[in-house]
Amino acid sequence: MLTPEQQEQYSRHLLLDGFDQDRLREASFHVVGRGSAALWAARYLAASGCGRLQVDDPSWHGELRRLGPWTELSGPAEKELVVSFPRQPGHCGEGTAAEEALWGAQAALEAIVEVGAR
Repeated sequence: MLTPEQQEQYSRHLLLDGFDQDRLREASFHVVGRGSAALWAARYLAASGCGRLQVDDPSWHGELRRLGPWTELSGPAEKELVVSFPRQPGHCGEGTAAEEALWGAQAALEAIVEVGAR
């Protein structure tokens, strides 16, 4: 059951037909990676209100705690997301900042839908 503060924080989620915020609160994720795409995925998962979020880079904890004040940042995870921008032929290094952000957001969204759909 959501607290009044959580109901306010996730009010837009509660309007979505077929989405179960309580299931997302019970879910736990491990975002594997230290790049920008992994950070974006972790940001979206924390802000969505997942129950537990484990990341490979502990320096992200402060930001993730602000985005998801009720999200635990340690402990076992049920679902693992390996998030890194795919290297493409003829493309050196990582993607642009926008590409990395979109890649991470897509990974988080797919995980959220998988867990939160009724």
